[in-house]
This record gives sequence, structure tokens and C-alpha cells, in this order.
Amino acid sequence: MAIRKFRKKMKVITYVITIAFVVSSLALYIITQMGYSQTKNYAFKLNDNKISFNDIARNKYILSRGNGTKVDENIYEVLALNKTIEEELTQQLADKLKIKISNREVNKEYFKIEKSVNDKKQFKRMIKAQGYTKASLKKEIRKNLRAMKVIEYYVENAKVSENDILTVYNENKDTIFQGKDLEAVKEEIKESLLKEEGNKEYLKEINNLKQSMKIEDIREQIKNNFEKKALDKNGVEFSNVEYDEIILGFANSGLEEAKAKEKAESYLENQAKLLNLAKEYKIVLEESLPINLRVREAYKEIFQTLKTNVSYTEEDLKKFFKENRSNYDIYASVNSYIAELQISPSLMDKKTAHGKAEKILEEVNVDNFANMAKKISEGPSSKNGGDLGTFSKETMVKEFSDAVFKGKVGEIYPEVVDTIFGSHIIYVTEKDEKAGTARASHILIKNKISDATISEYLKIAEESAEKISSGDIKFTDLPKDKYTLNSLYKNINEAGYIPGLEFNEELVNEIYKSPLNKVSYEKIDKKIYIFKKIKEISFKKAEYNNVKSKVKEDYIIKKATEALADQLK
Repeated sequence: MAIRKFRKKMKVITYVITIAFVVSSLALYIITQMGYSQTKNYAFKLNDNKISFNDIARNKYILSRGNGTKVDENIYEVLALNKTIEEELTQQLADKLKIKISNREVNKEYFKIEKSVNDKKQFKRMIKAQGYTKASLKKEIRKNLRAMKVIEYYVENAKVSENDILTVYNENKDTIFQGKDLEAVKEEIKESLLKEEGNKEYLKEINNLKQSMKIEDIREQIKNNFEKKALDKNGVEFSNVEYDEIILGFANSGLEEAKAKEKAESYLENQAKLLNLAKEYKIVLEESLPINLRVREAYKEIFQTLKTNVSYTEEDLKKFFKENRSNYDIYASVNSYIAELQISPSLMDKKTAHGKAEKILEEVNVDNFANMAKKISEGPSSKNGGDLGTFSKETMVKEFSDAVFKGKVGEIYPEVVDTIFGSHIIYVTEKDEKAGTARASHILIKNKISDATISEYLKIAEESAEKISSGDIKFTDLPKDKYTLNSLYKNINEAGYIPGLEFNEELVNEIYKSPLNKVSYEKIDKKIYIFKKIKEISFKKAEYNNVKSKVKEDYIIKKATEALADQLK
């Protein structure tokens, strides 16, 4: 619980530019999914500023994109509208704070995104497919950077006490801060607390602005999506935004909509009970805080009071230790630097794939294409006989699109087409020149990495390991364009779990076998890793006297948790 609590403190709202490259265009999504009229150029006015339908649609798209469970369309529309309002209020707050972003800062972020694609023409097609031009994307980047600066302002002006820092340290000294004194982690704790406090002040200000904002000229199709009272639980009112956020949260965890709504109602009922309980404890909460932050503050204050009321004897603690002894044992673990050498197909590997594809091209025809695709294509569309469905030119890599739109409908393209994915045999099935769309099937032969290529990369890994061992370079100096996962990973357990990387039993086994501080490299499943174990902890059975303070803290937390659960029944 203490670990989770500290991790929560590390969280802060951030605005990040993300370009999601998807097959369907965002512009099409806006028209077909949102049902907004193209004849109106804005949705409503917020404090005299016009808010566009596109901004709402983009937020709806972002909210719905990652959700695998179907929920009522109105949930997305309510939350998208609310998100758009909060974003606009943040921009107005940036104006109030006189926050400016230079063209240099915008260009730096733009080129960073562009570079991540590696192909400028492909990048332009991709942003176009999502409704952006170069100018509009830069405008979006500027807005996001201004929003980040707003939050930074509140973080920079936040204040935390020495006592706050000490409290967090004491709650976590036997877990994530184990083996470190206060001075070693003081700045880390202070930074996380400042972020939490700054984030809280920012949300409070946005909530205040929402209460006083002026909304005018609302278009008919969105008038029912604004925030309003949705339900009352034990005298506490919750809005449709608050309700829908909880529903979507449960839906994203895999629940069907009906079950998600049921869980959401129960969750809000418990929140209401907690807020009412805070009144009984005479805890004064800031009404300007959003309700979820008021609940968090209420929980923190009530829980702290309950902890101070827990009484215990030495026998209580010893009994608790005996029942939970395995929680206090020190299990074997290691800390190790790990880097993965990125392996790309060689020119010879690509030629091999191309050669295989040419032989298939000689045998395939329109009649047997689907069957051959099912049997030999190495792409995900093989199960559909290679059918890729209908797509626009911008949504496929250039070489593939050029071939499809150059090819004749009802025929197989006469040449093998090479892309970054491998070699393709393409069968063009439909084309709509006016709409700029086509439909095609393909047989893909991937660029497979050969043993010869692996051998060449093993030589690179060997050279890098020797340079680190000799002190010519540090582990962290390995070139980032060649190595990924280049970090120090802590608390790697014998079962094969690497925090941050999940399970890799074979790699962990090699790390455990490796001598301390020796730089080693291994090929595992056609991947090459370089690693250096720098710390090893052996299993140690816990003794009560050595962990008494942790036992005491855990006992108090358990009893306080039980007491709170009883009071919320």
C-alpha cells in the first residue's frame, strides 16, 4: 500500500504530442462518427472564443481509440466535450499567465516527431490522414507546450514542508527506499510532492474557471453533452462527466457496459460515504477542488486519524509477523545494466525475401491468389486470403501505394514490390480514382534475419562489451540508434521478472550466472543483449527484531483499513 501511495504522488497531468498512425483517416472519422455538420465552422463559444467541432472530434477519437469494450457513444461525446473545454480553459489560463512559446521550441518538437517516422514524405501523408497540415500540427504542438508550461508554473510555485518529505520517506523506507537514508532520496521525494501539489493547484484553478465560464451559441448536436448533475448518492451530487469517467475506467478494464455502470454506481456511492464521513470527522475540504481530489483528501485525513487510534501490544505484532512472515523475507535479486542491440535485416536478407517472392509471382494467379496467401503469406492478412480491405493512398507505405494505384484492377501487379516490411505480391481488386481509394490483397514475404546477419551483429556486441570492460566507454554511452532498453534495471528476481521489461527467463538466467561487474553479451531468440550485473542480494529469512518497525507500520495500516471499511459499510 505504501508503495502504491508513493507512486501516486509521482503522477502529474502532462500534455504530450502523440501522432497515432492508423489506417482510417481522422477527417473521415470526424464526418462519419461524430455526425457534425460541415456547414458550421464551430461548435460553441467559450468566454467569447470559438471552439471547433474538429477539436471535440479529435478528443473523442483519442478517448475511444484504446477502448476495446463498447460503451454508449454519448459517454465519449460528453467526456470529449469536457476535455475540449478544459484544454481551452488551460489556453486561456496560459494567456492570463502570459506564457509564450517560441517558434524555435515548436519547430524542435515538430522535427522530433517527424524524425521518429524517418521518411518525410511518409510523415506528411500520415499527418494528412489524421486531419493535420504542417501548420495545424505546429499549432497543436504550441498549444500542448503552453499547457505544459501552465502546469510547470503551478509546480514551480508549489510548497512542501520538511515534515511532508519525512512522512513519505517513513512510509516507504522499508520498500522502495530500502537501504537508502533520507538525504539520498530527499530531492526525489520533494520533486514528486511538488508535482502533486502543483497538479492539485492547477486542477483547482481549472475547476474554478469551469464554474465561472461563459458558454454561448451552442450548436444543436452537442447541447446535451455539457456537464450537468447526473445522480445523487447519499446527498452528494455527481455530474455526468464524473459518472462517465468512472464507467469508462471500468469498461477499459474489460467489463461490459452494464457491469461497468453497476460498478461505477457502487464506486460513487463509496465516494459519497467517504465525503460524508469526513464531515463526521470535522474535516474541512476545499470546495473548489474537483470531487475526486476532495475524496482523496478526505481519505488521507480520515486514514491518518484512524492510524493514530490503532493500539497494539508486543504480542499483537509478533503474531502478525508470524502470520505474514514471508512478506518480510529478503528474496534473491540482482541489479543489472541491460541493453538490446537492434538487429535489422541485411541487404542479403532482403534479397533472399525478394527472390522467394519472385518465385511465388511466377506461380500465383488471380484464381489461386487467396489460397496461396492463406498458405504462404507472412502478414496478418493471410487468414483473409491477403485481403487488406479498402484504403486511401496516404495510409500505406509509398512503394506499396504507388504499385496499387499504378496497377490494373483485376490483375496481379507484374513486379515484386519491396517495402520496409518485406517483399509483396499485390493483387488489385478495386479502385475508385475519384475517391482516391483502392482495395487490394497481397502475399507478404518478410525480411527474415539470417544467421549470417546475427553473426555480424554478435561481432558488434563483442566490440561494445570490450570497450565497456576496458573503460573506453560507459554502459550508458552505447549509441541509442543501435541499442534499446539501455538502462539499469533493479530487483530482477530469480523467476525471470525484470521490472520495466516483464518476463525474460533466459536472459535473467544468464545475468544470474554472470560474474559481478563483468560485461557479457548473449544471443537469445534472435535478439542480442549486453548486460552487466552490478549488485546481487541473496535470500535471507526475516527475523522479527530486524523488521519490527515495518511490522508495526503494516499492522497499523491493516487495522486502520479494516476500521475504515467497517465505517463505510
